[in-house]
Amino acid sequence: MRLNALRGVALAVALCLGVVAQVVSAQAMSMSDMLKQTGYNYTTHNATTWSIDLNRKHLGKVKVILSTGSDILVTFVIVAKKAAIQKTPQMMDALLTANHDYDYAKIGLDKDGDMFVRIDMPLHSVDPNELKQIIDQVANASDEVYAKVTRWVGQRNSVNTGAPAQPR
Repeated sequence: MRLNALRGVALAVALCLGVVAQVVSAQAMSMSDMLKQTGYNYTTHNATTWSIDLNRKHLGKVKVILSTGSDILVTFVIVAKKAAIQKTPQMMDALLTANHDYDYAKIGLDKDGDMFVRIDMPLHSVDPNELKQIIDQVANASDEVYAKVTRWVGQRNSVNTGAPAQPR
């Protein structure tokens, strides 16, 4: 009986140590290290901000931006700048529907009025494989959202620069 109790305690300690080791390992790995492991070429803008240029079917060249805070990773794409957006009830309906269609992704208009797709994740839980999946999901969802709202935002002529949309 006593031996079984000791085995149970030993198993519980081993499981706890394994979880702690994974968390410490994830926290010890820097964003730059994780970005290198994704296989993507990236640009470091400062100690907490990076970007990756990707190509997608509808958006063409898209800039995925990653930014970290105290324990959060925000990964986003600006799909359209405010100046290019024609806010109509139909466009807002398309955004609300898209917001429901994607797990983990937030889709909407930011405080500047720009259309975005983003994923927020606790930084301590992100590993290189998950980081790559987050980057891909934000880029792919952005491309799909853009295809759904193109008639209200026009054609992009540059990536995330705020340049107005091409005439319709």
